Amino acid sequence: MKASPSKQEMFEYYDARAHEYEEFYDGGPPVKYPDPAVIPEEIAIIKKLLPNNVSGRCIDIGCGTGYWLPVYERNCTKITLIDQSEKALYECSKKISKLGIENKTEIICDDIFEHKYDDGLFDYALCGFLISHLTDEEIDNLLLTIKTLLVPDGRFIIMDKLWNDTIAAIRGNKAGTVTRIIKDGRKFQIYNRFFEKQDLYDLAGKHKINLAIVYWGEVFLLATGNFTAG
Repeated sequence: MKASPSKQEMFEYYDARAHEYEEFYDGGPPVKYPDPAVIPEEIAIIKKLLPNNVSGRCIDIGCGTGYWLPVYERNCTKITLIDQSEKALYECSKKISKLGIENKTEIICDDIFEHKYDDGLFDYALCGFLISHLTDEEIDNLLLTIKTLLVPDGRFIIMDKLWNDTIAAIRGNKAGTVTRIIKDGRKFQIYNRFFEKQDLYDLAGKHKINLAIVYWGEVFLLATGNFTAG
């Protein structure tokens, strides 16, 4: 199935921004928070928490440049990284080489919704800053896919952006299209959304998930879950 025009533009955006994407984690573009220092501060917290929630065989869905790979890779016996952006995956491959973990990593360049996955291969599935670009239907489809990917009692991890009064004052809308400008001046229209705790609890109820919110900061969240039987 061909990507919609909006999804295609998002794909083009992340391809174009691959070499500068990680500046975001240091408080760089497209951050517009009153105190940009909160970004690296909360990222540092998540980096401390993440390794305790990933191990064994892991799939990193929408891995992008592999920013989180050096954080969790030591706990994993096998890592599959999938993303549609060739340029982002090139940045990811450089991290793999630097870490010397080619023997336990696999890179897949494909649309995460179109790829044909094998069932029950993974103990953990990681989704870092992915679902904030997905519609309700796409999130439902992603969770259904993750359920088939995981072994029984396997767990998934979500890291993403939360919604509160501070974000509301900056953003205005909890979900919708925003204009993103990269350094060379090109503009892209990107769907973006934020999450309240109740949004996650609603997803947990809908998909029969045991959900644990590990971290809820001023800007970012970290949650884990596993699917119940039935």
